[in-house]
Amino acid sequence: MSSKASSLIRPESSGFKLSLLSAGHFLNDLYASFLPTFIPTLISKLQITMTQAGFLSTFLGIIHIIVQPVIGYMSDRSANSWLIVWGPVMTCLGASMIPLSPSYGMALLFVGVWAFGSAMFHPQGHGGVGHVVPRERLTVSLALFAVAGTAGTTVSPLFAVALVNTVGYRLMPVAALIPVILLGLFIKKTMPSISHQSGDAITPQKGLLVTMKSVFMTIYPVLAISTVRDTTSQGVRMFIPIRIAAEGGDIGAVGTVLFLIMLFSTIGMVVVGRMADRWGKKRILMAGMLVSPVFLIAGLFFSGWVSVLLFLVGTVTISSTMPITAAIGQEMTPDSRGMSSSIVMGLSWGLANMMMAPFGKIGDLFGIQATFAVVALLPFLSLPFFLVRRFREADVS
Repeated sequence: MSSKASSLIRPESSGFKLSLLSAGHFLNDLYASFLPTFIPTLISKLQITMTQAGFLSTFLGIIHIIVQPVIGYMSDRSANSWLIVWGPVMTCLGASMIPLSPSYGMALLFVGVWAFGSAMFHPQGHGGVGHVVPRERLTVSLALFAVAGTAGTTVSPLFAVALVNTVGYRLMPVAALIPVILLGLFIKKTMPSISHQSGDAITPQKGLLVTMKSVFMTIYPVLAISTVRDTTSQGVRMFIPIRIAAEGGDIGAVGTVLFLIMLFSTIGMVVVGRMADRWGKKRILMAGMLVSPVFLIAGLFFSGWVSVLLFLVGTVTISSTMPITAAIGQEMTPDSRGMSSSIVMGLSWGLANMMMAPFGKIGDLFGIQATFAVVALLPFLSLPFFLVRRFREADVS
């Protein structure tokens, strides 16, 4: 084994720690699609309405918006790895218990456990990357971390179905917990604390609300750009199945398109991460926000697979910028990386999900084409925030 390869697997190496954080991200997000996978089961079993079923997802987003900043603050005050150990355990337990819910109230409880666990993991997971890798490798490292989560989300529905087919609903939580607990024990043994390759301290001296306000006032342009980005990509993923179905496509076509969006977004994150580290984060981020609407707008003037292809390219282009905004947010607030990650990643994702209902209303009133027109133009709303003085003058490499 070469000295370079052996250095990457040493417990004290940044590569080893990044691998552990990424493995945790994969397992945590492996349960991300359990809820939509089992929604038909819940509707049939509990006799709930579509509105009640939809509120389960809304409830998930609300918890993320409320909990993530608090957890981010906690992760910045301690290098202990307990959040990244216990977060995936709670995520797994809550998600795998959802189809066993005897009532709607219990379904909300299990969704809450899942959401709380996921909200525990992500701030320290994202923030931890910024502490264990050198600054010059931050963006590409965050891209690899994000890819691991996206890979988990991609195989989540298949994993859920496989568990039910092999062990059944009752034993599913037990089987699902085994890999999560094993990884947690391994992390606790080999990485009991998250040390800092970047040289940044992680102990804020101020209280929660003061720290939250300070971080928010520093990175609000990044939050705005991230929210526009997440709203655009979520909007396409939410409504492109309706457009495909309206043009005669079946569920197989819908699944194929959604899979391709996730697959190429995963690849794009790594490519864009390397480009950002080489040519500058702000430059590549702005390029993504300018190029994406060109393809999305072009998709409005075509139909069939040409339109789908254009929407796919536009969505992948903008989704691939996620590691850049995460890196910029952390570099602008190096003493509060967890808090920054919770705002740039968690809050923006929650706000984006809350916009899906108004987009749906636009579609009800004016048609699906009107919804896609709004979504296609959204990236342009981010451009003024690139001119904000705080963002322009930020020391971001």
